Amino acid sequence: MLRLKLTCGAAVLASCTAALAVASPAAADTYKVSGKQIAIDAEAGTFKMKGGLIGDWAITSFEEIAKSPYYHAKGTETFKGCLDRRRDRSCKGDPSGTLSFTMEYWALFGSADPASLVWGACFHPVVSGTGAFAGARGAIQMVDTPTSGGIATGYIGNVTLKDGSARRSARAARSTCGSLR
Repeated sequence: MLRLKLTCGAAVLASCTAALAVASPAAADTYKVSGKQIAIDAEAGTFKMKGGLIGDWAITSFEEIAKSPYYHAKGTETFKGCLDRRRDRSCKGDPSGTLSFTMEYWALFGSADPASLVWGACFHPVVSGTGAFAGARGAIQMVDTPTSGGIATGYIGNVTLKDGSARRSARAARSTCGSLR
């Protein structure tokens, strides 16, 4: 009886392992990203990304949903740049292209001064990509913190690149750079 239970358990384990192998995306690479977003022109919706993502960030649409008791807005955004896999502050050999996001933003402003931010946070799921980001998935969370020098925005999240495109991009960059010598 014990032998039958072990055999059945092994069969179930093998079946589950096979199912997971089929369900997992082939050769997909997931990268943790974090860093800072720096305003270039906040009114125009243009920013620079530093850290795991290096490049330009732009708000492409923005709609206020509510102003009280919390500020709430939604919109769309685009990132153009690279995913700095080696954290060397360079895009050389790293996957690059564009990522498009939807966005939900929530904030609380001071009651005495409606322009004074108490806190802000937004969620950015990836909806599409181009270049090495074609077929990408993931999400980024940003947090706005008021400081004496203005608003500091930090981000954390993950980006999953489809079918090993990060490796293809790095190989293509190496071969292109090698042909320039």
